[in-house]
Amino acid sequence: MELKLTNAKIITPYKEIERGSVIIKDGIISEILEERTEGEDLEGMLLLPAFVDIHTHGIGGYDYTSWDSEDDFIKNAIGMKKKLIQHGVTTFLPTTVTMPRESLLEACKAISQTDILGLHLEGPYISEKHAGAQDVRYIRNPDKNEVLECVRESNNKVITITYSPEKDLDFIPFMLSLGIYPSIGHTDADYETAVKAFLLGASRVTHLFNAMRAFHHRDPGVILASINFSPFIEIIPDFIHVDKEVVRFLTKIVDIKRIVAVTDSIIATDLQDGTYTLGKMRIRVENGIARTEDGKLAGSTLTMDKAFKNLSSIIGIREASLICSYNPARAIGLSDRGIIEKGKRADLIVMDEKLNVKKVFINGEEIFSSS
Repeated sequence: MELKLTNAKIITPYKEIERGSVIIKDGIISEILEERTEGEDLEGMLLLPAFVDIHTHGIGGYDYTSWDSEDDFIKNAIGMKKKLIQHGVTTFLPTTVTMPRESLLEACKAISQTDILGLHLEGPYISEKHAGAQDVRYIRNPDKNEVLECVRESNNKVITITYSPEKDLDFIPFMLSLGIYPSIGHTDADYETAVKAFLLGASRVTHLFNAMRAFHHRDPGVILASINFSPFIEIIPDFIHVDKEVVRFLTKIVDIKRIVAVTDSIIATDLQDGTYTLGKMRIRVENGIARTEDGKLAGSTLTMDKAFKNLSSIIGIREASLICSYNPARAIGLSDRGIIEKGKRADLIVMDEKLNVKKVFINGEEIFSSS
């Protein structure tokens, strides 16, 4: 099957093509033309690679952090997929929180029953001191047998694990041996420990600046270690978790190809203010900001299209696309998407001049239209 999308402003990492065309065959980009051709006229709108969100707990009433049953996990994962597509996300990792062992295994087994790529386990092997909105009752030390069970129950769909390296540095090569991408987060690691973690193969830091030892000029901790050594750096660009000027500063001092936008979104995303849950913890959302009862930030209500708009406002569309699509795909080893390039998957989004999502394509098939 062939599809031609024409008269679009095409965003690639290399350049922006005005009034160009993309030809898709059997779900794969076969040609990119710097001219108009016959086909579906996109009327000068933006054509970008679809977004990739590797850290999202929920959206629109669906939640992957509660643990009532395996069937609930399946229902919520599928519900999240449908909601995220409306915001231009075609690849995502439902993200757990620290929970009891039996519940974690249910979450893993559930994902094996879906066509979703896999899971991000945020915990339970994290620092009690920097648990954030996670339930400290279920935090535990790294457990190789538990991870092996998770891998088995998920049918090898545990993609990445956020953990605290000061608990066990040897856990990193173990995760790597299973094909899992280790990420450093919710941690009290000092600079030396964090550097060792990255040199051992930890490939990412989870939501930099949040839920970790604070930076001090005599105790730089995991923040400076991440800036100096982490292959990829997650940020939540809602300008709440990280101030806009800090995001701008980060993009100036770090290679743009290392920065990964994540939403860290929760069940309340796309819904009204009110009382919700994260795991089994009660949270309150006011003015779109989620907090625990003791005032800690508890995930976000950010969507990836909003993250893209925020980033575009400070670094421009092309680099924002890298941070929202290409970089997160590479951060979990996906080389077939996140970029408009010949031979890549035709996972694409069309946006208008105000950066609203108008159409979404997966493998060249239109699966969402706002009209």
